Amino acid sequence: MAIARRPTSNRSVDPEKAADTFIRRADQPIAPSEEPAPATSRKTPIMLRFDPSLLKRVDKAAARRGISRTAWIAYTVSEALDADNRND
Repeated sequence: MAIARRPTSNRSVDPEKAADTFIRRADQPIAPSEEPAPATSRKTPIMLRFDPSLLKRVDKAAARRGISRTAWIAYTVSEALDADNRND
């Protein structure tokens, strides 16, 4: 393990004043970023409910492929939708 030098602190900033400023600004909206968000942050979290036996099968299928449960579900849904579009 390498030994690193201790970081220097900025002693010119009063921690009490910095905390007060932070608290005062808490109710202000955050300005939107000029840069677009990366594609990965555009995913929408959802909640699904599975029968425990089906969830075990999903977990086994994901483990066989070496991917997460979420990745397996997303991939499988994508494949089903692609197959459905080919049938139209």
